Amino acid sequence: MTFFSQYDAQLTTHEQELVQRARDFCAGAFSSEVHDAHLRGEPFAREWIGKWAALGMFGLQSRVEDGGHGASFLCKVRVAQEMARHGFAAAFCLNNLQGQATRISKQGSEEQRRAYLQPLMTGAMLSAPAMTEPGGGSDLGPLATTARRVDSGWSISGTKAWITNGCIVDAITLLARVEEDGALATFFVPLGDGATARRREIVMPGARSFRLAEIELRDHRVPDSALMSQPGEALRAAMEGVNAARVHVAAMAVASLHAALCEATRYCANRQAFGKPLLAHQGLQWELAEVSVRLEAANALVLKAAQLVNERLSAVIAAAQCKKFAVDTAIWGIDQCIRAMGATGASGTHRLGQQLAEVRLAAFGDGTNEMMLDRIGRGLAKDYADAVGYDERGQQP
Repeated sequence: MTFFSQYDAQLTTHEQELVQRARDFCAGAFSSEVHDAHLRGEPFAREWIGKWAALGMFGLQSRVEDGGHGASFLCKVRVAQEMARHGFAAAFCLNNLQGQATRISKQGSEEQRRAYLQPLMTGAMLSAPAMTEPGGGSDLGPLATTARRVDSGWSISGTKAWITNGCIVDAITLLARVEEDGALATFFVPLGDGATARRREIVMPGARSFRLAEIELRDHRVPDSALMSQPGEALRAAMEGVNAARVHVAAMAVASLHAALCEATRYCANRQAFGKPLLAHQGLQWELAEVSVRLEAANALVLKAAQLVNERLSAVIAAAQCKKFAVDTAIWGIDQCIRAMGATGASGTHRLGQQLAEVRLAAFGDGTNEMMLDRIGRGLAKDYADAVGYDERGQQP
C-alpha cells in the first residue's frame, strides 16, 4: 500500500493511467529542469508547457464530448500531487492552465467553446483566472474592476494582481463589477497586443516558476460573447471554484512534504555519524517520526475534503481546514527535514530548499491561513454543536 493508495483506489482505470502518465512525465528531464531553473532564479522553461499539453493533460477534466478526458476532481488532485513532488510552483502553474480549459468546457457558452477550447487544450492559447486586486485580496468588497456596456460588447477597466502565469497568458477569466447595478460578473478576456492591456511581473525570489504578474486593463474592449457568469451569479460560481482550489493547494502541499520526508529519510538512513546511521540516533529519528505523524493527519484531512468536492457536496469547512493544516504542516515539516539533513539539506544538491521556498506561498494563495481560521470559526456553532444539546453551563437542559 502506497501513501496515495486511498486516492488511487477511487479512480477509474483510465484515470489511473493518466496519473501514471503524469508520474512518467515528471520523473525524467522535467524534474531536473524545474530544480535547475530554481537554482538559477528563473521560471522553468516554457517549452515544458507545450510538452505537457502534447500529452493531452490540459484536457484532463474537460468534457469527453469536447475531446477531453472527463476526469474526476480526485484524478486532478493526484495528477497535481505527482507534479508537486518535483516542484510545487510548476505543478500549480500547469494545473492552473488546465483549469481554464475545464472552465470553458463546462461553463462556457457554445460560442466560447468553439472559439477557445481547442487552443486552450492544445496550449496554443494560455489563460489564467484573475480575481485578486492590489487593493483587496480575498475580500471582494473593494473590488474595483468595472465592466461598462458599449456597442456590441463591454469596456473593462481595472487592475488584477497575483495572477499565476500572468507573465505569459493570452487571456484571463476576470471578475468585474458591472457599472449599471454594481453586480459582479465573470468575463473571458483575450488580452491582445494593444495598449489597453499592460502587465508587470511580480518578482517572487525563490519561486519564479509561478510567473506571477499584475495586469492592468484600460478601456479594454471585449464582445458580448465574453460574458461567462451573468451579473449576480458570478460570486457563487467563483466561491465554488475557490473551495476546490483550496483542497487542490492542500493536496500539493502534502505531496511536497511527502517527497521531502522521503528524501530526508533516505539521506539519514545512509549518512553515518558516530558509528551508526543518522536515522539510528533517537533524537533525529523522533524528529522525522513527528513529521510523519503530522503528514498522515494532513493527508487524511485532504482526502476527506477532496472526496466531498469530488461528490459535489458542501466542502466549505473541510476545504478551509485541510488547507490551513496541510500548508502549515508542509512548511514546518520541510524545514524539519532540512534540519535533520544538516547544511546539505539546505544546499542546491537537494530539492528541499526549493520545496520550502515554493510551498510557503501556499499560505497566501486562495485565502490566507487567517482567513481559513475565520471561515472555520464562523461555522463552529453549526458544525460542532452537540447533537443532544447543552446549555451555556455545559449541562443538558
